[in-house]
Amino acid sequence: MKRWIFYLIVFLQILFLSLMSISFYVMDAMGETIKLKTAPVDPRDPFYGDYVALSYEVEQIPEEQWAVEKELERGDRVFLLLESNNEGVYELVEASKIWKEAEENQTVLRARYLWHDEMNKTYQVDIGLNRYYVEENTGEYYEERIGESVVEIVIAPWGHKKIASLEEAAE
Repeated sequence: MKRWIFYLIVFLQILFLSLMSISFYVMDAMGETIKLKTAPVDPRDPFYGDYVALSYEVEQIPEEQWAVEKELERGDRVFLLLESNNEGVYELVEASKIWKEAEENQTVLRARYLWHDEMNKTYQVDIGLNRYYVEENTGEYYEERIGESVVEIVIAPWGHKKIASLEEAAE
């Protein structure tokens, strides 16, 4: 009797780990790919090596694009409605507490509310993709040559997102 419970628990653990690892590969096949503009800097992590810290333009939301009626607490979920421009880079249309249905050339990105900057009349959110790890000793290359860059992000149908690539912005 107890033996089948043990096997069930082991099976469920293996199933969970398998699904978790497969989900990132399925994301490439089924996910939507978007591009966002960034402003990178070059810090270093002692455990993971060089990485580029990324800050996205869509994370700073002007008050006129903020469609949230009540005051939010730090960490509350918000939804960013993004639309593709002529260069294929997605720009913010509206930030809301409610999921908006995306039309053609639009997508919705989940983010976390951080704070409201009353002086600059902007809201700060975090989309959760602020580190991109690069090969050892290549951080300076990104710092010197990239300046503003474009990040290609894959968004899975179930909401997870990951950075696919980091490219130099077209002038």
